[in-house]
Amino acid sequence: MRDGGYRVSFFLAARAIRRGNRWTLALTILVIALVVVLMNFMTMIVGGVVQVYNQQMIDYQYSHLTIEPREKELFITGSDDLIDRLKRVPGVTGVSSRISVGTTITNPRNGKFQSKSLTAFDPGDEKTVTRYHQALLEGDFLSPGDTDQILIGSLLAGDTDETKDKVPSLGGARVGDLLEVTYSNGVVKAYRVKGIFETDGVLIDSAAFVTREEMDAVMQTGGRATEILVRGGDIGDAGQLKTACMQFGVQEPIKTWSEKGKGILGDAIGSFNLLTSIMTVVCLIVASVIVFIITFINIVNRRKQVAVLKAIGVQRRIVIGSYLLQTVFLCAAGAVAGVLMLAGIALGLSANPIRFPMGFISPVPDIGGIVVSVTCLFLVSLVSGYIPAWYVAKEEILIAMRG
Repeated sequence: MRDGGYRVSFFLAARAIRRGNRWTLALTILVIALVVVLMNFMTMIVGGVVQVYNQQMIDYQYSHLTIEPREKELFITGSDDLIDRLKRVPGVTGVSSRISVGTTITNPRNGKFQSKSLTAFDPGDEKTVTRYHQALLEGDFLSPGDTDQILIGSLLAGDTDETKDKVPSLGGARVGDLLEVTYSNGVVKAYRVKGIFETDGVLIDSAAFVTREEMDAVMQTGGRATEILVRGGDIGDAGQLKTACMQFGVQEPIKTWSEKGKGILGDAIGSFNLLTSIMTVVCLIVASVIVFIITFINIVNRRKQVAVLKAIGVQRRIVIGSYLLQTVFLCAAGAVAGVLMLAGIALGLSANPIRFPMGFISPVPDIGGIVVSVTCLFLVSLVSGYIPAWYVAKEEILIAMRG
């Protein structure tokens, strides 16, 4: 199409938009804006879920790196020497050695018990890699030298009304209560609940902890660990930190927080992505149908006008171009309105986060996803606008004039 043709198409499109029904125009733009919102809202929520889940994994489960026992071994032996080596690695800000053993924890007050993996750590070291000390619901964090104290999660503590429990619990254990712990070697000890923490993570808040000093005394686990947590400076540096640890001679398996958590998270995100894809396809179909109907009705009502334009020498491609420009205008206006609505939703939900089982979720906009969805919207809309425009523009002049 020559420059003159573009100008004529633009003139015809602008004239049609100005003289068209404003309410119809506004409603069409609103519908397209809602399509943009629906195509991206679920992705924003999924982004928020991923962000919270990732932060919980780092802050309470795996830190930035987790060092595990070698293949076919139950423990990391010589953990004290390994910890000294890890602390010399550039970028390492904290290291904590953990030992976990199978136990049965009983609440003597009501007879409720749970079989749990009891984990032991050095409280001072643990503060450098996780944030349990900042997530206390009541009571205090463990201190070095505590040998008769236990730290438990809120879900493990539970409620006296078991209908309120999300998972099996100890039936309402509280700070100051005595719990009996039966170790795998047959030792039974009573521990006072020193603190109860709450992170909104189901697996995390079902855990229980004692000090390494206590565990080593009961289970003779000195110098051994089931895992060693390593924290660095930034979440994005986990891969580089892993490489640095390997260069310092760490031969045990090292996994980053993303490698440790991708299994469970991957399944959940896969389900969310499937729902998002289905919603996107449905929204694109709705948008294409709406654009098709609007364009078809618009052009059918102007069949005689199109015939007159063709009779005075206006080429068919110019007529088609004018309707495609109208479609582009509708999509552009709808896309801008939709992006503004998404920004408003994100801002509002950031100020008032949604309560999910794993915590409060704030939507995380996916700029790349928005660009892709808007591009797809333009493509399907152009196709939907082109078909009726081409169909009417190819009609014979006399047939179109008869209406």
